[in-house]
Amino acid sequence: MRLMLMWPQVEVAQSYERGGAACLSVLTDEKYFKGSFENLEAIRKAGVKCPLLCKEFIIEAWQIYYARSKGADAILLIAAVLSDLDIRYMTKICKMLGLAAIIEVHDEREMDRVLGIEGIEIIGINNRNLETFEVDINNTKKLLQGERGQMIREKDIIVVGESGLFTPEDIAFVQEAGAKAVLVGESLVKRSDPGKGIAELFGKDISH
Repeated sequence: MRLMLMWPQVEVAQSYERGGAACLSVLTDEKYFKGSFENLEAIRKAGVKCPLLCKEFIIEAWQIYYARSKGADAILLIAAVLSDLDIRYMTKICKMLGLAAIIEVHDEREMDRVLGIEGIEIIGINNRNLETFEVDINNTKKLLQGERGQMIREKDIIVVGESGLFTPEDIAFVQEAGAKAVLVGESLVKRSDPGKGIAELFGKDISH
């Protein structure tokens, strides 16, 4: 199980990396989340070695090039706001630039769309309902059952569980459902000791 962490500033990013994070998700959207590309660039230049995911509302191709220029190793493409054609086009750009693309889905319809697109390597399942904003980690299990789960295994797609993960039991639940990584933020961002928070979230020390 890989751990991906959200929202870090430079010092926090370094603490998360020491604590065992496999990837850091850095908010770059300024309008809604008060993030910045300057912070992404600062984290990269500070010597953080683990991959950096640019957390931005990507809707145009130039944003991908810009994220790469600022040090991003991966980007998030949200199926709810992109057409299939956009996703195909943008994933090709990512491969050309050496970027990983996480395609985020929220429900069965979005999952079916994404599974119909060739070349998808990573899918993030967000457990937050976009209409009600309610969070239910059973969403990950629901989207990985039956034919969908079989197709994901056949295509060797990595699944990332997102939102609603606060305890070792939550982590174990989505892992058993088929997630190979988790993206967490809220459960750790308020902790004064990131390394200890990560250990408590996983129920063990994963820093080695």
